[in-house]
Amino acid sequence: MAFKSLFWDLMTMKLRARKNKKETRPRPTIFHYYENESSGITEFRRLARNIRYRGNPSEIKSFLVTSAMKGEGKSFIAARLAIATATRESDKKVLLMDCDLRRPVMHKLFGIKKRPGLSSFITERRGLSEVIYGTELDNLSLIPSGRLTNSPVELLIRAKDVFDECKSKFDIVICDSPPVVPVDDVGIIAPYVDGVLMVVLAGKTDKMVVKRATEILTDAKAKVLGSVLNNFHGRLPYYYDYRYYRYGYDYGNEGKETQNENINGDIL
Repeated sequence: MAFKSLFWDLMTMKLRARKNKKETRPRPTIFHYYENESSGITEFRRLARNIRYRGNPSEIKSFLVTSAMKGEGKSFIAARLAIATATRESDKKVLLMDCDLRRPVMHKLFGIKKRPGLSSFITERRGLSEVIYGTELDNLSLIPSGRLTNSPVELLIRAKDVFDECKSKFDIVICDSPPVVPVDDVGIIAPYVDGVLMVVLAGKTDKMVVKRATEILTDAKAKVLGSVLNNFHGRLPYYYDYRYYRYGYDYGNEGKETQNENINGDIL
């Protein structure tokens, strides 16, 4: 019996050691998968240029990235687009804001804490400097989502001053937001920025759903810059795998969002 007890004690210690090793192992950030001369990054730089110089570049200093439905890769594209913009315009201060207060992922992609963040800025009256995090690029900063809330719409209604302050202190502001059709968050924050970029997952998203999303944005008086096709070549290389929660208030169910750098850099 003593031998049996000792055996189980040793097994328990090994399992705990493996668990602790797994928990302390640093997770690769999005920069780990960044290759400056790759074809995918080239498309993102092209996309950044097309957004900034679509019409008068001085008019597009802030925009949000969204999609009609979940799972179209909008967060990954917003992150890659922010990096491409910062590297392309190294003399500009770029800010990436995680305005998805339901399923935030930017803190995971960039390897930072989730809070304090945007919600902390709004509800706790924290200063802007307290919720801004640096990244591996000197001219790219990030505001994570902060603490999740059961009433994100009410919180975002009070966020206009936050956006105004961010736009006054940064040259370019890029926002990741929830999808348009399932929730009303985008309709609230779209007027706070200069334009909206719609991500469409090629071969999956129904055109009527995209049309409905565009109608919602138009009703919200948002300036739709255009659409970007994700998975343009029909391939799905998962360079980075992260998990996130369903939209709504059922935070216990996990899903997976498409991460893909096969985009069309032209704005459709």
